[in-house]
Amino acid sequence: MFEFLVLIGIIFVIAIFLSFHPKGNVGEHRVSYKAKSFSRKNSASESFDNVIFKTPDGTTQIDHIIISVYGIFVIETKDYTGWIFGNENQQKWTQSLVGPRKFSIFGRRYSSVKYQFQNPLRQNYKHVKAVQKFLNVSMDKIFSIIVFAGDSEFKSEMPDNVIELHELTSYLNSYKEQILSIETVEMLSEKMSDYLLNSEIDEEDHIENIMNNRDNPICPKCGSKMILRTAKKGKSAGSQFWGCRNFPSCKTTKTYNS
Repeated sequence: MFEFLVLIGIIFVIAIFLSFHPKGNVGEHRVSYKAKSFSRKNSASESFDNVIFKTPDGTTQIDHIIISVYGIFVIETKDYTGWIFGNENQQKWTQSLVGPRKFSIFGRRYSSVKYQFQNPLRQNYKHVKAVQKFLNVSMDKIFSIIVFAGDSEFKSEMPDNVIELHELTSYLNSYKEQILSIETVEMLSEKMSDYLLNSEIDEEDHIENIMNNRDNPICPKCGSKMILRTAKKGKSAGSQFWGCRNFPSCKTTKTYNS
């Protein structure tokens, strides 16, 4: 009984650690500083932090947006440590927190704790679409960037737009072709500033929406309610998932986490 309670305690501590770990303000502040530095050095450029838009399934929060003559950069920050595994086609990526040495719990030896998180490329695609809709610009003017700002190390070959914090400035500077006029940048920046000044959506609303959407999800594509379904065929047969109520006209699905 004692060993069982100790094990539960260890699991509880690890769970608390991981719950605080995935998204940190420190990393976002560091990325924000570099984004604003880039904007200051490029006169026709503005950067915005923590932008929340309404979406068909509630709200979406965007860490950073840079509007410049070189394009509109939508940046998702990940303040993670440890080893990072993933590729653009995977639904989930993995963070491995590697210990300085192996440790044991009741005779079983461990060298890491693993945590899965949503593929940030897919996550930021939703952000890109929200920016595209709000600013009413073509998708070829918007660029998605994923920045890992913590003490992490990629253990998989990553796409060019998945970078570490120290690479952000040089990555932004690699865009040299002016694809937006100064007048357009000023107009879009003013529209964004006015929105942030007058928006009635705050971070508490966004968090509340996330919590509600876990148990009663709304389809991110058409805005209809989603229904818990059971897969009948293939490798996932027997597993549950969220499916759009408007199927087959809308075939959007979401992972079900029991």
